Amino acid sequence: MAHIYDYAIIGSGLTGLSIAAALSRETENIALIEAADVPYGVNKKVNFPTGPLNNGIRLVPDSVLAEKAMRFLESVLGKSVVADVSEEAPITYESGGFKTFLGFGDNPPPFYEELAYFTSAKRQELSSEPYEWTQGLMELFKGDFMPRSYVTKFHQEGERVSHVIVNGSKTIHAHNFIFTGSVKDLAILLPEDAISTRARSKLSKNTYWTGLCLDLCHDKEVTTSTAMHVLNGTTQDEIGPCVGRFLPSVEIEGGARIQTSQWMTFIEHEVTEDSEVVGTALKKIKRQVKRAYPEALDNLKQERIFVTPIIAGNGDIKLSANMTLPGLENLWIGSATVHEQRNLVGALLQAEMVIASLGFSLQVSEDSYSEASV
Repeated sequence: MAHIYDYAIIGSGLTGLSIAAALSRETENIALIEAADVPYGVNKKVNFPTGPLNNGIRLVPDSVLAEKAMRFLESVLGKSVVADVSEEAPITYESGGFKTFLGFGDNPPPFYEELAYFTSAKRQELSSEPYEWTQGLMELFKGDFMPRSYVTKFHQEGERVSHVIVNGSKTIHAHNFIFTGSVKDLAILLPEDAISTRARSKLSKNTYWTGLCLDLCHDKEVTTSTAMHVLNGTTQDEIGPCVGRFLPSVEIEGGARIQTSQWMTFIEHEVTEDSEVVGTALKKIKRQVKRAYPEALDNLKQERIFVTPIIAGNGDIKLSANMTLPGLENLWIGSATVHEQRNLVGALLQAEMVIASLGFSLQVSEDSYSEASV
């Protein structure tokens, strides 16, 4: 007989790893299915001339829901990740100088909610980086990790998913399935009768946003400001604004200082494959950085370009109150983009909701971290 896992988790990014690590306290009979060669998703370590770097801009704003997300993460990791709270208003460049960013007025970009995540005046100062979170979560996972495994179809028996097909041929059975990938893929992966034709069409045709990221290593200290920058120039265009910030400079051999900055904008996923659109967006980011800091792009030591596909856009999928897909009582949707909160906060809160729906509660006390089953 085929082996039956207690849980099969599709996707090993921050959400999938948080769920996998939490469930590992209950059982080791877990399959963690990942299409890439390695886990971590977008939250992985990058080696850069200034030292280890997050794979893109990573920050946590200070809010009630962000605090809740961090408490959940700390309960899974078993250690504190928040050191303090700081306040620093975001800035923009206008009329030859820097000013406090007050918003987009009557012309917000289509991806306003994605950018707004980065523009909070208060943010939580972290004692460990997001790439360290995913490393720690992977170390806590007890089960079978399956890299280079593409889920190509869900199969159902009655109102339950019975198994998934991986790489077109391999079958994986489980009592419970947790999907943390792109909800757009559900239009193809779900059984024919699982959702209506209209819902399937919405999943396919909804606007999804891909993050276009640019990391720059400058050959000098450009600025001592650690404020988030919102740059857009003097004219409106289809590309929209970018956000970014400079990390503290570091000293290298010979006493010189170098500095890294990280920048990000969003483009519609449908045009991600259009090299002209991507090239235009990257040129705009560089143009705005140079406008604000005229010498910042001189003699760059390293430049890194990468994309994070479908980082936003939820496909308007309807879920039951317990985060399962209606009609499939053992398929939980853990995709971060279905949560109303964005970015790291949304990923962690969605993981927490799935864990709670599965019947577990992770609680943090002042002196220790412990699990209590509901």
